[in-house]
Amino acid sequence: MKSEAIKLLLQHSFVRRGLLIFGTGLWAAQAPTASAIDYGIYDARALAMGGTVVAVGTTSQAAYYNPALLAFHDGDEDKTRDGRTYFPTMVAQAANTVDSAVSAAKDHLDTKLSKAVNAFNGQFNAANAGLVANTSRDLRSVLDKIANKDLTFDAFVGLSVSEPGDHEGGAFYLGVRAIGAGSSKVSQTDLALLDEYISAMDQIAGGATLAAVAAAHPTLVNANGQLIDPTTNLTSSADVSALAISEWGLALAKEFTFWGQAVSFGVTPKMMRVDAYRDNANFNNVANVSTDQFSNTKSTHMTFNADFGIAAIFFEHYRLSFAVKDAFAKDFTTKQVVDPITGLVGPDLVVKLHPRSRMGVGYVNDGFSLGLDYDLQPSTPIATEAPSQDLSLGAEYQLFDSLALRLGYRQDQTGLRGNVMSGGLGFHWRRFVADIAYSQSSDMKGGGLQLGWTF
Repeated sequence: MKSEAIKLLLQHSFVRRGLLIFGTGLWAAQAPTASAIDYGIYDARALAMGGTVVAVGTTSQAAYYNPALLAFHDGDEDKTRDGRTYFPTMVAQAANTVDSAVSAAKDHLDTKLSKAVNAFNGQFNAANAGLVANTSRDLRSVLDKIANKDLTFDAFVGLSVSEPGDHEGGAFYLGVRAIGAGSSKVSQTDLALLDEYISAMDQIAGGATLAAVAAAHPTLVNANGQLIDPTTNLTSSADVSALAISEWGLALAKEFTFWGQAVSFGVTPKMMRVDAYRDNANFNNVANVSTDQFSNTKSTHMTFNADFGIAAIFFEHYRLSFAVKDAFAKDFTTKQVVDPITGLVGPDLVVKLHPRSRMGVGYVNDGFSLGLDYDLQPSTPIATEAPSQDLSLGAEYQLFDSLALRLGYRQDQTGLRGNVMSGGLGFHWRRFVADIAYSQSSDMKGGGLQLGWTF
């Protein structure tokens, strides 16, 4: 991916921009990622509580996480005013390195380095040599910030309407989740090459002659005595994958009683439009690849899927739940374009969307909720990146009738991501409701906002 692709982002919707920002960032990202398609966080309350929602989620959250929770409600829906309409619901999570990668792309570091080399070849002087050294140093600095760290992007925007009834309920939602993931190979040759350019150009900037430097660094100069553009010789590559998943879901739930205990069953059938992207990008193709090569790999798939959930209440306040998202495994094939160097069409690549199951336990009363969720197996990567498996703990305390305080903690059981701390607020005034959340770890940040009203 070359940095000029940033220009393309401004011509696309929010979701496409998110996908291509991630893909563009990988031109400089020589980093293995620890992200796969996890269970998902789709609203601010869940983000604030560390993603703990399968057992302690509200009826307004049920359609996203566990449809069975829709039936955990007493009273006629026309009297309780517990129905909720939320729009917009927005959540975004990104690795810290995404900012560095996007900034590098916006700064056009590859183009700046090429121009600096051309300027030096046009006029051999200390100032131009210093320019080559500094731009090489900038590029090297970005690699240091990003190398061997995660580079992930996950965002969701949606609308939902939920109406719980007397021990039953229904909900409708539509939304788009944008996920970026990839794995890249660090080329030690590239790093050594940039170091050599920095050293050689610093010498010329300090007063050394071109002939002396060329004798000490013969691989940097061609047969005509001109400095070779290093961006044409970089060998690092990235396998970039992304999904834009648009869903239209209808959740239904019904509560039954077994041996005096309330047990609810729920299902969310849904239609899905999946835009899949996957590309193998080589950095040394930067000058030859069109700005929309990554988007040209897009293939669109329409498919059906479903989420299932079961939840039980014990001793009035204790809950045990189990849910499965995207119960039917899907593989989406992307299309590949002609390689500008070889002239050959690359093989179609596959992006995977497989089931994710989660179990939750919780304690819920009118003023306090505490829950624990656990992914029952590692998530399936969408491409070649590493899996993840979350254990999350979340709590909510109703400070006043109109204000809720929330805290959360999330730990990846594979050990590939940092522990996440989170918090947030919920506000309810008359019929207006709002939720905000923030999460942070050593390698990621996230935020969430949703606005809605009761009916």
